[in-house]
Amino acid sequence: MLRKFLYTLLLVTGFTGCASRLPAQIPLVKPLAEDEEVRISREFRRQAKKQLQLVRHPEIERYVDRIGRQLLSPMGPQPFDYRFFVVENSQLNAFAIPGGTIYVHTGLIERVKSTDELAGVLGHEIAHAKGRHIARISGPDPLSLLALLGVFLSGGGTQAQAAGALGQALAATRQLAYNRQLEQEADTLGVKYMAEAGYDPRAALAFLRLIDQERMLNPVDIPPYLMTHPLTQERLSRVEAVVSSLRTGAAKREAADPIRKIQTLLRLERHEADAVIGEYERVLGQDPQNAEALRMLGLAYQYRGKWTEAREHLERARALDPQGPGMERDLGRLYTQMNEYRLAHDAFQRALSAEPKEPLNHLWLGELFEKEGKFSEAVLAFLQAHTLSPLWPEPAQRLGVVYGKMNRLGDAHYYLARSQLLADEDELALANLERALKIFRPASPRGQLITDEIAAIKARRR
Repeated sequence: MLRKFLYTLLLVTGFTGCASRLPAQIPLVKPLAEDEEVRISREFRRQAKKQLQLVRHPEIERYVDRIGRQLLSPMGPQPFDYRFFVVENSQLNAFAIPGGTIYVHTGLIERVKSTDELAGVLGHEIAHAKGRHIARISGPDPLSLLALLGVFLSGGGTQAQAAGALGQALAATRQLAYNRQLEQEADTLGVKYMAEAGYDPRAALAFLRLIDQERMLNPVDIPPYLMTHPLTQERLSRVEAVVSSLRTGAAKREAADPIRKIQTLLRLERHEADAVIGEYERVLGQDPQNAEALRMLGLAYQYRGKWTEAREHLERARALDPQGPGMERDLGRLYTQMNEYRLAHDAFQRALSAEPKEPLNHLWLGELFEKEGKFSEAVLAFLQAHTLSPLWPEPAQRLGVVYGKMNRLGDAHYYLARSQLLADEDELALANLERALKIFRPASPRGQLITDEIAAIKARRR
């Protein structure tokens, strides 16, 4: 029912005309049940995959997810699984959906000056999701809530920028604007979440000041983030007071903030390698010992398939900054692509020694084993990545592929189904689970588990 409604909603409700179709705001008499929020979140994600351009680069995905998990870690068990996604969109925006799904635009990631600032944004959005704020401003029934959430899936296109549609777009978005009480709650909790997770809470204030300055310099082109998160001087003063009350010193950070690398990877994913190379060659012209510039150049050459140049720059960067976060992992992947398997194994051994619980290290090590034809070792590496990051579809998908190469088709279908479930592709997952069930047989212990999973998927689709 929810799925059918949301699909219909997205067909008839565009950002250019949704204001007239949105239901009137309903006082919250009874909050949505948590299972309803989870269903809404899942249905929203399904449609978001069709409407939004999601970034699927493993390192970018892991970077944002790692920040989110670190923010959540002091909170203990939660009523739903939080999921974090990156949207390829130049707008400065981020938003949370009931049920713990949080989206952040690349435009916002590329504007923050540190990982701590991004943690401030994610902490704020987690507070909105945890406090069930959208449900509290929309109404108690799922259909009213879904109608409002449709706004998030329809902005950013060229039609939305047309002068005749702008007024309606702003009016629709403002129906989702959090009121002062909810923003105060999210600000206070978000800053506390940052401090408890080891991030510098002062970065949250720095980010708000940044977008406030942009608003003053360009009052016409309002960042979408400010439409749903109204910013006032009172709010800035309140956040400053909360930060001051924590009496915290500067948080201990890694030797180098990975934000610059992530921002560079986003540009490389948009095929801007030539521009990146030109930019960092100029930096090296002024500072030949700049390890960060060497590393970014190495990554850009790697994207261009220029392995020799990539290796030269990455090895020089490692010599200058051997403790750089993820440096050995970058070299391990490059050596894998160059078929330098011994060097790749040595690099991954060092990477795992530094970060044994980082799923990316195990994922890329599995890729190396797979390329060598060592499928059993690849399975173990991918299984470890899957165990460390059970909500990430990538390791399960890789497991499905490798098991297929080993002709273990039951396992192949099963892990492909796991990956598809994590990607909210229930129909494909059901098909693969049913194929796996035929191989394992329903009466076997494995078959009984698969039968239960099939029944659970079918039950939630009703």
